[in-house]
Amino acid sequence: MKSLHVVLTTLAILLAPSTVWAQQKYSITEGPKSESKYLQEHVIDVGDRPGHQLRVYELRNTYPANDLEFAGVKVKESHVRGMSDYTNWSGSFTTYTVYSLEDGSQIFSRGTGTTQSKVGGDGKRQSFKYSFVETFVGGTKGFRGIRGQQTGSGAREAGANSLSQQQSTGEYWIE
Repeated sequence: MKSLHVVLTTLAILLAPSTVWAQQKYSITEGPKSESKYLQEHVIDVGDRPGHQLRVYELRNTYPANDLEFAGVKVKESHVRGMSDYTNWSGSFTTYTVYSLEDGSQIFSRGTGTTQSKVGGDGKRQSFKYSFVETFVGGTKGFRGIRGQQTGSGAREAGANSLSQQQSTGEYWIE
């Protein structure tokens, strides 16, 4: 009787739905509506051609529409520390982001992307478009094992404190 119980239990485990064994995946389907503010920015002219600059910056994003969340926990703000290699405001960038959530958790990511800018006759940037890939690399509390990726693109007019458009898609899970 004992061996029959072991066999039945083993069969029940093996025949259980596969979703029991899979990690829950969360989808990212659209970009949040954030407001951004540069906290600091340092620019160095490279000197090899006009308009070629290396830049290091820190950006704070807030989410007034409360439209960004991870696993049901809303994001209060994010801090982006980044660097760019631009010629006339177009080129590549790398970012490191810390998302601060309402429950005190944090989520960490690393991103890479490119920016294409429209520059006026005065040499100032009028608008820009960008695309990126962001990889979630960890977090604190219940988000320690977060993994996943999102890709996206967006645009902003010069001087605006929020994006005029942004699209993002991707998925993440918590190991």
